[in-house]
Amino acid sequence: MKNRVISLLMASLLLVLSVIVAPFYKAEAATVVNTPFVAVFSNFDSSQWEKADWANGSVFNCVWKPSQVTFSNGKMILTLDREYGGSYPYKSGEYRSKSFFGYGYYEVRMKAAKNVGIVSSFFTYTGPSDNNPWDEIDIEFLGKDTTKAQFNWYKNEVGGNEYLHNLGFDASQDFHTYGFEWRPDYIDFYVDGKKVYRGTRNIPVTPGKIMMNLWPGKGVDEWLGRYDGRTPLQAEYEYVKYYPNGVPQDNPTPTPTIAPSTPTNPNLPLKGDVNGDGHVNSSDYSLFKRYLLRVIDRFPVGDQSVADVNRDGRIDSTDLTMLKRYLIRAIPSL
Repeated sequence: MKNRVISLLMASLLLVLSVIVAPFYKAEAATVVNTPFVAVFSNFDSSQWEKADWANGSVFNCVWKPSQVTFSNGKMILTLDREYGGSYPYKSGEYRSKSFFGYGYYEVRMKAAKNVGIVSSFFTYTGPSDNNPWDEIDIEFLGKDTTKAQFNWYKNEVGGNEYLHNLGFDASQDFHTYGFEWRPDYIDFYVDGKKVYRGTRNIPVTPGKIMMNLWPGKGVDEWLGRYDGRTPLQAEYEYVKYYPNGVPQDNPTPTPTIAPSTPTNPNLPLKGDVNGDGHVNSSDYSLFKRYLLRVIDRFPVGDQSVADVNRDGRIDSTDLTMLKRYLIRAIPSL
């Protein structure tokens, strides 16, 4: 009898432990990226990303619709608009990675939406939907005042770490880079390559997905202000980067604007400027992809040789890769 009681007690203990440990085991067993990751938003890559097609409920007064995540001129665009005949008055977009990411440096280049009652965001998240504890790290822009960025994080559903940073510019007027370095004992937040804040309490531990969304609030007027129903509103994103080893020392965060390389002789054509507008930017990248996919058979620029970025006498995917590396500042010039 004594042995049987002990056996029953041990079985009960193992069952309890399995309930406690299981969610954390699943987090560790998920696909966690541990190599550098760069996504330039020229098109929808369904192998790495997904468009949300559901509603979060709670304070989110919208339903996520894939139609509200679009791509144009080298940008991913989230659009908040009216929703007719549905359970929610508004529809908007959420874009999220399929893989999970852990400690490291995360960066986005984006332009926030401006309007009272809304939020534009860049964040990592995992939670009960992934069979994980709720861990999250946020960079959010409250549309009522886009001269500030709000930093926050959650560990096992516990937040309360909000910090409002004065940017010194309006995040809705132009593209800027925002990032954070997540480590076991701190989170450093960056704006345009400069570290602006460090958090050290209650740091999250569970790898999460990279996410971006745009949404109107409900029941949070004290925080966001009362949404006035204005539509459409858009937040725009150019790229996302992740470096597991932290901020790259030999590849600093991009500056707010992309400066095209200038030939020594101003009469020479500009390498990579395939649309002939005198600049090398995401528009050229989009045109280059259309050319390689045979959607177009010529570039708008007169001198087609500008597309031979690596000067090997061919126009192919190697040139496109080099152009991409230039746009994300992995190389200084073309």
